[in-house]
Amino acid sequence: MNRWNNLIDLKGDSASIEIINQRILADATIEGTNLVVLVMAIMIACIGLNMNSVAVIIGAMLISPLMGGIVATGYGMATYDVPFIRKSLIKLSFQVGLAVLTASIYFLISPLTTPTDEMLARTTPTIWDVLVALCGGIAGAVGNTRKEKSNVIPGVAIATALMPPLCTAGYGFASGNYTFFLGALYLFFINAFFIALSSFLVFKILKVPPHGNVAEAHFRKQRLILVILGLLITIPSIYMAHLTVKDALQEVQVKSFIETNMNFEKTSVVSYTLKDKTLTIDLVGAVLTEEQIDQLKSNINNYPRLQGISLSIIQGNRNLNTEEVQRLINSRIEKQGKAEKEASYKMLTSKYYPAYERAAADQQVIQILNSQAPLLFPEIQSVRGGTLTALYRDNDTKDGTFGYDRFMAEVIVRTPLSADDALRLHDWIKGQVNMPVILNVQTSNAPSEYYGNGIQW
Repeated sequence: MNRWNNLIDLKGDSASIEIINQRILADATIEGTNLVVLVMAIMIACIGLNMNSVAVIIGAMLISPLMGGIVATGYGMATYDVPFIRKSLIKLSFQVGLAVLTASIYFLISPLTTPTDEMLARTTPTIWDVLVALCGGIAGAVGNTRKEKSNVIPGVAIATALMPPLCTAGYGFASGNYTFFLGALYLFFINAFFIALSSFLVFKILKVPPHGNVAEAHFRKQRLILVILGLLITIPSIYMAHLTVKDALQEVQVKSFIETNMNFEKTSVVSYTLKDKTLTIDLVGAVLTEEQIDQLKSNINNYPRLQGISLSIIQGNRNLNTEEVQRLINSRIEKQGKAEKEASYKMLTSKYYPAYERAAADQQVIQILNSQAPLLFPEIQSVRGGTLTALYRDNDTKDGTFGYDRFMAEVIVRTPLSADDALRLHDWIKGQVNMPVILNVQTSNAPSEYYGNGIQW
């Protein structure tokens, strides 16, 4: 039994009570060096969050002196020193207020106003943040009470992020986004409370003597307050963890549904969004039939996490403009991990940029045709058209298919053109677009938009 006691003994290499007390007082100081370091840590954290730089944010965590005031609060609770607790909380409140105020000023001045991934990661705390803060607080208190300080404290500073949530709260306040503000403050409060609580437990295990005589009733009151605060802080994080797990499981099943049921030969899924119990999937390529869509709506019910989710298919074989290309690319990239984003962007750009480039070229050509054609042929009222991509079978090719582009031009005229003028117009348009041309000439008073000798009237 003694062997096991020695294995988890915290008292063997602990520092003396006097040294621990001196360390706590020194770390909790907010004047001089600690104040300068605090301001620098705030600025570094703000820049790291603004630039979405993990390395810079870690640097701010390492130099931040916020841990001192929190551990001091736990020490004050362990020694039942109410004046010391009060002073520690006042100092900590000053540090928190300074951090939020400084961050707010920074983000008001900064030209970069878009929230980054690092900011978003600090607005929805869960029960896992509670566990990290509790474990980190215990490790930090143990490391802080050894005869020789170890490298535990820097690790705890990184694991239990204190400065980044406060700077994220400053961003939320500066931008008027109170979801960010409250979520980030809640994360900081979770970390601070459970670090203080775990420090209190370690100091009690080390049997730090109380400062003065304390009645038993005070012990009971303190324990009750700590239990109530712990429950009040933990319950919302458990609910958020439930939502996080639910969303993650739904996302997994959405991906499985798409990969299993929507692997079409001539149709591609370019984006999907699950919101308000509706799964919206954007397709490009051959249009799905009603039977295929009905089958998809039926198959989605085979996934337990997608029960009650309605399926909305957005499709169309169309040229994409600039906004559509960017929207589809951004939507797909949001589904990717950070490590995949650069490769994903290149892949999506190569996939959709040719469609955008072709549409942009067509618009430019149409503008030229409408401005110059009436000067050459006064009968012309307007010109519209675009590039057509054709796919034909050829037994000589490796895959049996080949394709080439033609330009379809529809010309509206006030009076019919002569055959010679129509030929000259055809050749002129062909020279403008530098590809084969299909020309249709129609009078402005034509009774129907349907024409061609393939229609039996």
